[in-house]
Parts: sequence; C-alpha cells; structure tokens
Amino acid sequence: MSAAPSSSANGLISESNVRALLRAIVDQGHDPREFAEAEGVTLEELQSGVDLSAALFGRLYQRGMLLLRDESLGMVSGGPVARGTFRMMCLCVIHQPTLGAIVTRAGEFMDVCNGLKVKPHIIDDRSSTSIGFAGVCDESGHSLRQILNAAGPMRIRTSLYMWHSLLSWFAGRSIPLRCVEFDFPMPANGAKWTRLFRCPVDFDCEQSLIRFEKNILQLPNVQNEQSLSVFLKSAPYQLIVPSYDDRRLSDRVLALFGNDYSRRLPGADHVSEQLGMSVSTLRRQLQEEGTSFQRLKDDCRRVAAVRYLATSDLTYNEIAGLLGFDEVSAFFRAFRRWTGATPTEYRNSLSQLATSDENSRDENSRHP
Repeated sequence: MSAAPSSSANGLISESNVRALLRAIVDQGHDPREFAEAEGVTLEELQSGVDLSAALFGRLYQRGMLLLRDESLGMVSGGPVARGTFRMMCLCVIHQPTLGAIVTRAGEFMDVCNGLKVKPHIIDDRSSTSIGFAGVCDESGHSLRQILNAAGPMRIRTSLYMWHSLLSWFAGRSIPLRCVEFDFPMPANGAKWTRLFRCPVDFDCEQSLIRFEKNILQLPNVQNEQSLSVFLKSAPYQLIVPSYDDRRLSDRVLALFGNDYSRRLPGADHVSEQLGMSVSTLRRQLQEEGTSFQRLKDDCRRVAAVRYLATSDLTYNEIAGLLGFDEVSAFFRAFRRWTGATPTEYRNSLSQLATSDENSRDENSRHP
C-alpha cells in the first residue's frame, strides 16, 4: 500500500500519495480505472496531479486494502494482514487505562496474530519516552532488521505516523512529538517529513522511532467502545486527518458519515450531538464554509450511487432504498441532478465502455 498520507491544513492529501496508491493497485495486477470508478471518480482525475480531499482518499485507501486483501495500511508488517485485524486489535486495547498500557497490550495482540511480524515497542530513557519497532514472539526466523530493510523507508514512516495518530485518538488530543528519528539516509523528499510530523526529523540515527516527552504515555485513554464504534466506521480517515486537527467542519461531518453506504446516513441531530454542538450551530458553520448538511449527504449519496451502479447487480429500487429514497423516481431525479444522466443511462454507458474495451483486447490478441 501507499506511504503515510501527507495531510495539509486544508484537508487535502498530496498527489504523491495518490500516485503511490495507484502504483500499489497496478503492481498487484488490478485495473486502476475500475478501482477509481468504484469510488465515483475517473482515473484521469486521480492522475491529474492535483491534491485530493482527505475524505475521498480515505475511501480509496480503504478500497485498496479490501482489493489487495491487506490491512497493513502500508505499515511495516512482515506479510499481508487479514481483514478485521485492526478492528480486533482496537477492541483488545479499548479498556486499557493509559496510552502506555495500550501500546503494551497491542504488542501482546500482535505476538499471537497471524501475519504480523513486527510490533510497537516502548523505549524509556532518562529524559524521554519513545516508540520504536520490535519483532513479535514467533519462530518464523525473520530478523527485525530483515523485515525493516524489506519494508523500506516509506512503510517505516507510515507505521510511525499511524501509531502517533492512533495514540492521539485514544488520548483525545494531538500528542506533541519531541522528534522523529530514522535509521536510514534522508530520502529525496525527506525535507518535507518535518511538516508531516510537525516536529524535527533526523536521519541516519541508531533506530527508527517517535520520541515524546518523559511520561507522556501515562496519559489516560479517554475513549470507550461507543466512540470506538464510530471511529472504526470512518477508519482510516481519522488516522489520515485526525479528528482533533483544526480542520473544516465539513471534513469532520464526512468522517462521521463513514464508508458503510449500506446503512442510512445519520441525520443532523445525531451528527451535531457527536460533534458537541447544536443543530443550528452545525448548519450555520457549514454555511460559512460554503456548503450545507444536505449537500454533504448528497455528495456521499452520489458516490454510493455510482458505486452501486458500477459494481453490483442491484435493481434501481434496491439502490434507492439503500440510499434512503422512499421512491425510485426520487432517486432517478436526484441522480440526474448530480450527474446529468439517469441511472439507466449511466449503467448503459458503463456496459458500452466494457464492450468496447473487450473488443479492443480481442483485436489486440489477434494482431500482436
């Protein structure tokens, strides 16, 4: 998978991360065009060289994990990680009292989890506390150095970035880093890593780790099973652009909508409660950002509708019901408003494109 997403203050993901994600899809033999269109965007849009919204990148990232059957999130793992592993790890640690206890319990989970060969490791010294890498307790014969060398700088960076984001979520606030250290030379884009971690970044160090102030891992875990349920529905979005960041309210609303389009999107009452504000405040702040709650819901519905039409055999009535429309005619009107075409016209265009591609492949096979 791709490297840790470089998230800017305006909720955009660097186009270099989009390229890395597409490259991972192609390297595993999958069609990047089908991958893009399943999320309601074209391959040309993803290859245009512009930054991508964190919400869309989060959906693409999650789809990539499902497609590649690897939930390692581009992290150092030592092998493919089965679907559901991240959820089970979070459930395993959710009742731990402190951040340090969470890291320790997560390491114990990874010791017995198939596929994972690396775990986080707490390092204490006189003036600071760090989290680095350690090998799991297994008999595979793989050394930690072999695994890290095979993973490469980007996966090492991703692992440390994601662990910092996850621990910050458990703490309910961004945990300040003293510095980040890597045991390899500075890559070509290494100067930009300081902006990603928001702290000094050093290379050619003894080992790769994130370094905190002393005793920072004694901070309490402020999350519970209910908040974890919300978090998991929008993962990995909240690891890419953490919810405690000073970002647009619309991005936070999209994070709460999550990626499960088989359920109805939550209403303004539920979302405002989750965000700790009144419905009127929610609507006013969204208006100040040039959008509205209904527009955000429509955007999600559009993406879901395109996905259902492109990747399933669901009837129009079934799709309308999944998207929360009481009548299929209302779904047709909305889809035309969103895309300029009816669902029937859109599906027909996809069929024609697929037929054209198949004919082209047949022609190429006859004339190598």
